[in-house]
Amino acid sequence: MSALLETRGVWQRFGGLVANSDVSISVGRGEIVGLIGPNGAGKSTLFNLIAGVLPPTQGSIWFDGEDVTNLPAAQRCQRGIGRTFQVVKSFETMTVIDNVIVGALVRNTVMKEARRKAREVLEFTGLAARADVLASDLVPAEKRRLEVARALATGPKLLLLDEVLTGLTPTEAQTGVALVRKVRDAGITVLMVEHVMEIVMPLVDRAIVLDLGKVLVEGKPADVVRDPKVIKAYLGDRHAVGA
Repeated sequence: MSALLETRGVWQRFGGLVANSDVSISVGRGEIVGLIGPNGAGKSTLFNLIAGVLPPTQGSIWFDGEDVTNLPAAQRCQRGIGRTFQVVKSFETMTVIDNVIVGALVRNTVMKEARRKAREVLEFTGLAARADVLASDLVPAEKRRLEVARALATGPKLLLLDEVLTGLTPTEAQTGVALVRKVRDAGITVLMVEHVMEIVMPLVDRAIVLDLGKVLVEGKPADVVRDPKVIKAYLGDRHAVGA
């Protein structure tokens, strides 16, 4: 499987704080990869480096065979890196469809085409019936889906999902899982940060565990959750008691 995304020896320092330390990961085309680890492990920083929000202090980022290390976020989006945000960033005073049109305008400069793409994405994500509702009137689970819809409207090859299943009820989370699988079935590669281990581990093809800014271990989910280093650094007693 060829790699769609690679980080090569990536470091990110904020003064004396090292957020990412020599991080080298790859995400193959068509994979769903989970990026997990305790709070402060460097997951969000790595997401920002991949998306182009921050330049790495050291190292390089490759996407679809191209070195994109020095490209700004907007150009990476145009090349096919879409993302959601841990803290929902919908435009609250705009309708659901207008939120998604903002994403569609990345590739469709003609408004008619952008609106057509937005409606297509709303159908895909199950939000078509809410198209003309203000984003501020959506329930939390719908707002998470709107984040995904807006990112999908940019036409990504790689979708970065930042805790899209966090804070949802079990039923809502299973709906979210089905949507992630649907995204992958549509030919879009997924890299996701999640904390809900019971949900994310059956979903992903591989898991990469970060701890203190470094890659602690990576592999098949069943192997990762049994790794003593992961249990000590992240899962701890919660895993031991099967919580």
